[in-house]
Amino acid sequence: MQRILEPLLRGLSLLTLCSSPALADSGDAPVDTAAHAADDSAVANASDEIFVTARKRAETLQDVPMAVTAVGGAELERRGVQDVNDLTAEVPGLFTAPGSVNNSADFAYLTMRGVGFNAGLEPAVGVFVDGMYLPQMGFDASFLDLDRVEVLRGPQGTLFGRNTQGGAVNLVTRMPGPDLRARLLLEAAQFDSYRLQGAISGQIGAQLYAGITAEHRRSDGFLRNIVGGGRQDWFRQSAVRGTLRWAPSDSIDVALIGDWSDRDYNEAIRGVRLATRRYESVVDQDAPDRKDSRGGQLNVAAQLGGGVTLTSISGVRYTSSDVFTDMDSRITAQNPVTLPASPPLAQTPQSFRGATLDVAIQQRFASQELRLNGRAGSIDWLVGGYVFDQRQDQRRDRRVGRGVAPFPAALYIYEDYRDDRDGVAAFANAIYHVTDTIEASAGGRWSHETVVGTGQRIQVFGPPINSVQPVVRDARDDFDNVSWTGSIAYRPDPDILLYATYAEGWKAGGINRFPGNAASNLPYKDESSQNYEIGAKTRLFDRRATFNLAFYHIDIRNQQLINVIPTGGPTPVSVVESAARAHVDGVEAEFVATLSDRLQLRGSASYSRSRFDDFVRVFTAADRTDFSGTPFENVPETTLFAAADYAVPLGTGRRIALHAEYRYVDAITYQDNTRASRSGDQLTAPAYERVDVSVSYEGRRGLRLTAYVDNVFDSFDYSFPSSDPLLGGDLFVVPLPPRQFGVRAAVDL
Repeated sequence: MQRILEPLLRGLSLLTLCSSPALADSGDAPVDTAAHAADDSAVANASDEIFVTARKRAETLQDVPMAVTAVGGAELERRGVQDVNDLTAEVPGLFTAPGSVNNSADFAYLTMRGVGFNAGLEPAVGVFVDGMYLPQMGFDASFLDLDRVEVLRGPQGTLFGRNTQGGAVNLVTRMPGPDLRARLLLEAAQFDSYRLQGAISGQIGAQLYAGITAEHRRSDGFLRNIVGGGRQDWFRQSAVRGTLRWAPSDSIDVALIGDWSDRDYNEAIRGVRLATRRYESVVDQDAPDRKDSRGGQLNVAAQLGGGVTLTSISGVRYTSSDVFTDMDSRITAQNPVTLPASPPLAQTPQSFRGATLDVAIQQRFASQELRLNGRAGSIDWLVGGYVFDQRQDQRRDRRVGRGVAPFPAALYIYEDYRDDRDGVAAFANAIYHVTDTIEASAGGRWSHETVVGTGQRIQVFGPPINSVQPVVRDARDDFDNVSWTGSIAYRPDPDILLYATYAEGWKAGGINRFPGNAASNLPYKDESSQNYEIGAKTRLFDRRATFNLAFYHIDIRNQQLINVIPTGGPTPVSVVESAARAHVDGVEAEFVATLSDRLQLRGSASYSRSRFDDFVRVFTAADRTDFSGTPFENVPETTLFAAADYAVPLGTGRRIALHAEYRYVDAITYQDNTRASRSGDQLTAPAYERVDVSVSYEGRRGLRLTAYVDNVFDSFDYSFPSSDPLLGGDLFVVPLPPRQFGVRAAVDL
C-alpha cells in the first residue's frame, strides 16, 4: 500500500502547488462530467449526477452496483482527450499494452486489471460505439462529439457480449435533437501539430434530425530520423461521423450512424536507442504507413406496450492497414539482391535490400443484436440474442538482403493468411428489487464461436543455401461456453451503496495468427476466469464528495499468451500458448471532492497484483523457464491519477479555469524477443510520472480559450524496450512525448 500512497501524495502535492496561487480566495469549483455552461463555479458539483447505461438501462453512476468510470463529453473536450489511450491511469486498471512482437498499433490491446495483456488474435477488453462492438483494430477510434465514455471494469459478457472478459469501454455519441447545435474547435501545438474539429446538428424535417462531426489532425512528430532525415513519427488523420435520427413518436427511435477515418502515418516501431536518451531514430529504410476504417450501424428502439422495449443494433465495419518496418532500426548492409519467384505468393523474382517487414491486414466485421427488456412487478428483466461474422486477411512480407548479419544468405518470407470467425449467443439478466434498500441480480450467456484459419507461408533462401520451405495453414475449431454472473447490493443509507459480485469471463480460442511452422499451426484453447468483487460507493460531506472503492480477486484458466520462440532459423516464431492457471488480486479507488465553490480535486488509484500460478515457457527441451509465482508481463502493477481544477469568476458567465493533472504508471516487464533470446530473458521499462497543466478563459456561447503544457517537467519516459531482433544486445525503447506547449480554442456557433 505504501507504493501506492507515496506517488499519489506526491502527485496531489504537485497539483496543489499548481493551483495554490488562487487558494486564498474561496469559492466553488468542480469538474464537468456532462454538458457545461460557464458560470461562477469551477465546473459541475460533485453531487451532480451522470447517467450511464452500464446495465442497458439509464441509472446514475453512483447507483450502479459495479466498478464504472464515466467521463462526460465536455470534460473530454476541455482536456483534449482524443481517444481511449488518453484515459490510461485516469481509469483505474485501464492500460494499452503493446503486442509482444512489436509496438505497432495493429497489435496493441486494451487491458483491465491485468487481464488481456497478451490477447492472441482477439482482445479481452471490448470497445463499443452506441452499443456496437468494435473489432480489435478499431478500438482506438477518435472521440468525435461524444456525450460520454463509460468504462466498465470486470467481466461484462452477459450484457455486452464477446471479448469483455476484462471489461468494456462504451462510447456514447451525442444524438441530434430539435435544437440547432454547432461547435468549432481549433488546436495548435509544438512539432507542427494541429487539430480542427467541427460539429453541427439539428432538425431537418418532421421528427427527423441529423448531425455530422468532422475532424482533421496532423503532426510532424517529435522523433528525428538521423539516417534518412525528416521525422519518424508523423501522421495525418481525417475522420467524419454522421447520424440521421428519426423519432416519429415517443415509442420509436431510429438512428442511422456512419463513420469514416483515414490515417497516413509513420510508426516508430522500435523507437530509439536507450543509450543516447535522445529523440533520434536510426532507420535506413522507411515507407509511409496507412490505416483506413469505415462502418455503419442502424439502431432501433421501440416501445411495444406493457413497458416492454425492443432494441435492435445492426452494423458492419471494415478496416485495412499497411505498416512498413525497418526490422532492426540500425544501419545495415544495403546490397541489392534478386531471388527467384515462388508462386503463388511470389509470382515474379523478388528484388530487395536491407532488413524490412511489411504487414498488411484487412478486417471485415458484421453483427446483429436483438434484445427485449421490461419490468414485471419488482423485477427488471432482459433477454436477447447476438450473431456476428468476422473475416481477417493478413499478409506479412519479411525480407533480408545480402550481407545483413548474422544471416548466411539473403531470404524472403511471405505469409498470406485468413481467419474466419463467426458466432452466436443468447443472454438473459434479471434485477430483483427485494426491498427499497436491497437488490439482487443474476444473468447468464451462452456463446458459440467457430474459427477457421487458412493460408500459406513460403520461406526462400538464396545462395549458398538455395532452399524453399513452404507451410500450409489449415485448421478449424469450435468453442462453446456458458458464463454466469450474480450480484447483491445493499443501501444502508441514501448516500452509501455496498455490493458484492461474482462474474465469469470467457474469451474463445483461435488459430495462431502467423504460424511459422507446422507445429504452430494448431488451435489454442479458450480462456476463462472467475471474478469476485466487493465494493462501496459513497457520497460524503453533504454530497460535496464521492468516494468509490472496489476489491477484487480473479482466477484465470488457460490464459492466452503470445510467446516469441526462436527456432534456430532466420526468424523467431510467434505462437499463442496457455498458462494453465493465473490469478490477480487488486484494489481500486476513485474520489471527487468539491472543496469550495472554486476548487475540486479528483483522483484514482489501482493496484493489481498479478501472478502466474502454473506457467512454463518452453523454447527447447533444454531451454525452459518456470514463471510460476512471477508477475504478468506487459502491464503495470500500479497506476495513479490526480487532478485539480480551480476557477476564478470574472462575472457575467465568464471565468478563468486552471487545471493540472498527474499520472503515475508502474514499471512493466516484457519478453525479450530476439532470434538469440532464451526463454527467461525479460526487459523492464521503469515507472514514470507525468504532469500536465492548462489555463483557460471561458466565456459565453461556450467559448473556451486554453493554453496548455503537457509533460511539464520534460521527463524522458518510455515503453516497450526491445533488443536488436537480429543481433541482440543494443536496447531500443519507444519514448513518450517530450514537453509540449499548445493552445486550443472552442466556441458554439
